Amino acid sequence: MNYQDKLGVYCVGDFKFYSKLEAIEAMSRTGIHLHWDFNEAVFDSYDWTVEPKESLLELYRRRAQQLRDKYDYIILTYSGGADSTTVLESFINNDIKLDEVVSYVNHDRDSFLSAEIYQAAIPKFEELKTKNPHVKFRLLDMTELELEHFGINENKFSWIYEMNAYINPNNASRIGVGMKIKEWADMIHAGKNVCILTALDKPRIIQVDGKFVFRFIDFIDCAATASSMAGSQPWTDELFYWTPDLPEIMIKQGHIIKNYLAGDVTTLPFVSLYKSDLAYKEYQGKKYWLSNHGVHRLIYPNWDIDTFTVGKGHSVLFTQRDTWFFNLQTEHEVRKNWATGLDQLWKILPDYWKNNPDSMYDGIKACWSKDYILG
Repeated sequence: MNYQDKLGVYCVGDFKFYSKLEAIEAMSRTGIHLHWDFNEAVFDSYDWTVEPKESLLELYRRRAQQLRDKYDYIILTYSGGADSTTVLESFINNDIKLDEVVSYVNHDRDSFLSAEIYQAAIPKFEELKTKNPHVKFRLLDMTELELEHFGINENKFSWIYEMNAYINPNNASRIGVGMKIKEWADMIHAGKNVCILTALDKPRIIQVDGKFVFRFIDFIDCAATASSMAGSQPWTDELFYWTPDLPEIMIKQGHIIKNYLAGDVTTLPFVSLYKSDLAYKEYQGKKYWLSNHGVHRLIYPNWDIDTFTVGKGHSVLFTQRDTWFFNLQTEHEVRKNWATGLDQLWKILPDYWKNNPDSMYDGIKACWSKDYILG
């Protein structure tokens, strides 16, 4: 498989796009429906009804070793949450070398972006570093990156073609980030095989015709821009969990959740009628949802669900991570450049692709993969 296929591709007829917006424009011109292909050739070759025998922790160890064997330098983006902490421990607890951990913050330590870093990520890293002093820890202030990115007038229209779901200033400023950090750029220029690793993503388990199925969603561009998906950058973005290099991880996660929901959902811990977006079972005409904490408890065996977290944001376009940015004066050059691009996006998008044509806040519709039947 070519590298660029690993992060997904948007297909309109025989044409392939790594920018969702370009694919939507092609769909509008041709009338051919857009299809998001996320490693179908690989995933179709597996029997998803068969649960792997290995434990999840063993599969996570295998994935960490797989990445270590492939790259000269691995940088883990670390939020302190369940996903990335499990990845960090998959390296550290198995004595697999991890080169660097980077956490994104801004100038306000108590902000939605920074609070989890200072209250969860840093304490966790300091605890682990005593036994692993070789691991470098970097705090990367997104404030300057955002001001720099949107301070360039040429970016005010182009940035919306690099983002596919999380179309916001925080994500846009990460375009080309591998070359914006001098130490990383020096390694890349020296010919090192550098990987920026992101802990994506959690399984989505739903029922279709009474059967549990696993689905992928194209909300991955907090880890991979269109350029990254196209393989046109000199480093590699990798997803830890959603990878065609080890599908057993996703299949195992899916079966663990399926098996849990096979119980009495009216009495199971972490299950309720409150919508969580991750996993549900239908019973007597109602959907019983497994909470985020419940998913974490099942697929991250060592995770402490009482760990501090800021929770989920309310909008992928107007994310709470960028509150400081949105509070800039409307005439500020960087805010104007951002707004120009966002207005252009909303004009280009057909109403069909808007979650709510009357509210940009609600963002654009997601693309879902085909269904993989768990049984």
